[in-house]
Amino acid sequence: MKEQNRLSDPNITMDNATHTYTLATHPELEFISVTTLVAEFFKPFDKERIANKLVTTIPKYFGRSPESLIAEWNAAGKHGTIVHKEIEDWINERIEPKERKAIAGKNWVNSYKMKMDVDILTEVMVYSKELRIAGTIDILSRDNEKGEYQIIDWKTSKRIDKDSFNGRVGTRPPTRTVTDCNFNHYALQLSLYRYLLEEYYGIIVNNQLIAHLQDYGTKNYHTPYMRDHIIEMLKIDLK
Repeated sequence: MKEQNRLSDPNITMDNATHTYTLATHPELEFISVTTLVAEFFKPFDKERIANKLVTTIPKYFGRSPESLIAEWNAAGKHGTIVHKEIEDWINERIEPKERKAIAGKNWVNSYKMKMDVDILTEVMVYSKELRIAGTIDILSRDNEKGEYQIIDWKTSKRIDKDSFNGRVGTRPPTRTVTDCNFNHYALQLSLYRYLLEEYYGIIVNNQLIAHLQDYGTKNYHTPYMRDHIIEMLKIDLK
């Protein structure tokens, strides 16, 4: 029987600068993050190459420099971090958010809580010593009537794509039937969180949801539980 972890374990921490996880009771363990593991199964995003291609082949980017595009992408990533933090601070400390997308997240949570009796946990770190995998779930909600959980992931990207460029798929056997688009990347991330929760925390998860934050609202995307893919991915030695 697998050793059962407990939610909100204070022994697991993350270094925000390096995005690395440490378990105080086993400091010798090196964890791979959920997002890093999933990324290993797809072609890496080469910012420099793609930026150079866009500014030379796509009319709407003519006149732009590759450096300006990369700076824009980096700024979008930092903005997403700010939005996540504002939502977390509002849920935990009732500090009113300022960013439009964070306000959209606040409104989404209020609407969500009106529909059912739930407890909301934010930035929940989960891990497995056996697999040496760790990750952070944006929102883990518990249905107090059923005792089951739902995983919710905030996304601030411009769009959620379900199609890939030129029909591209994953690069390793477990993902060679998986379309290389951000929807599937996110679905695999949430599926791995779910696998960790069910196998190493002994809790039931009944839904995985992407909450796509926009300036004036939020669009929900229900993602499939790709358990079979996760099991095959975990068999691959990435070293």
